[in-house]
Amino acid sequence: MERRERVSRVVAVLRATNHHGFPVVDRIEESPLSSLPDYGHLKGVILRSQLITLLEKRVFYSEMDGLEGVDRVEKIKLSDFFDEDVQQDKSVDSLRLTASDEQCWMDLEPFIHPHPHRVPLNASLPFIFQLFRGLGLRYLTVVNDDNKLRGIITRKDVARFRERRSNRKYQVRELYIAEDRAN
Repeated sequence: MERRERVSRVVAVLRATNHHGFPVVDRIEESPLSSLPDYGHLKGVILRSQLITLLEKRVFYSEMDGLEGVDRVEKIKLSDFFDEDVQQDKSVDSLRLTASDEQCWMDLEPFIHPHPHRVPLNASLPFIFQLFRGLGLRYLTVVNDDNKLRGIITRKDVARFRERRSNRKYQVRELYIAEDRAN
């Protein structure tokens, strides 16, 4: 996501995924060299629960450039992010956003965590595993040397792979979990 997003895009992302955290970058542009977009510099991460709270409290604006000076109907408080309702997965559909709401803009910058845990592109699997285990993380952002976002790694991603070393060679293999089917 970018620092300023349309409400409709935030809603679309929340509906399309069940991720708990989203990287926020300064810009997203089409890449002439790839079919994948060129994500800008990592500015931070924002949680799904924060986005839902911001949508629920209608913390958005009618103009992208005129964000300052627009009064909100309801001021948002820090305690709004800790309500028990927020901790439970609220559906985006339950927020009853109108078509005019979805045309508004959200300024995510005041709400992002500006220093998320990140790893370089060449980070090893054991190092990443240690970070997840030692810090109890849900996800890690992956950046290049210029701090441009290149991806995100979740706990599930790490759990899918095993690394083995023998005779100075590293071997990484993906584990497949078979479904237990009762006959």
